[in-house]
Amino acid sequence: MSTSHFTTTTTRVVEWGECDPAGIVFYPNFYRWFDDGTQTMMAEHGFGQAEMIKKYNIAGFPLIETHAEFIYPVRWGQQVQLESTVIERSRKTFKVCHKVHVSHETCVEGYEIRFWAGKKFENGGQAIFAMELPRDFVDYLVRTVEESSR
Repeated sequence: MSTSHFTTTTTRVVEWGECDPAGIVFYPNFYRWFDDGTQTMMAEHGFGQAEMIKKYNIAGFPLIETHAEFIYPVRWGQQVQLESTVIERSRKTFKVCHKVHVSHETCVEGYEIRFWAGKKFENGGQAIFAMELPRDFVDYLVRTVEESSR
C-alpha cells in the first residue's frame, strides 16, 4: 500500500440521543461518525460519492473492514473534533484513519478500509466487485502527499 495524506476535520456537539443511559456515546455512533467523516472528506476534496457514482457508474465505495479503539469516554454535550485522513491506498482500496478529539485529547481512534465498487447485473440482480481506483483519485492522493511534505 502507498501512503497518502488527504484530511478533513469536522466539529460536532454530542447529542443526547447518541448516548447510553450513563450519558456516554453508544459505540455504534462512532462508526456512523466515521462514515460521515469519510463522506465529508471525499466531497471536500472533489470526490463526493454521489458525483463519483454518476461519473464512473459505480456502486460507491463500501466498507470491507473497520476498527475502533476506545481510549476515553465521550459524553453528552461535549464538543468533538473528528479528523479523517486517507493514510494508505492499494490498487483497489483505500484506508481512512479517524481520530475523535475532545479538548485536544484523543478519545477514539479507528479506521475504515473501503474499495471502489463496480457494479454488474447477473441472475436478475446487481452485484458489486472491486475496481482499480480511478487515475484522477490516485493522482490527487499522490499530489496531496507531495504538497504536505513540502
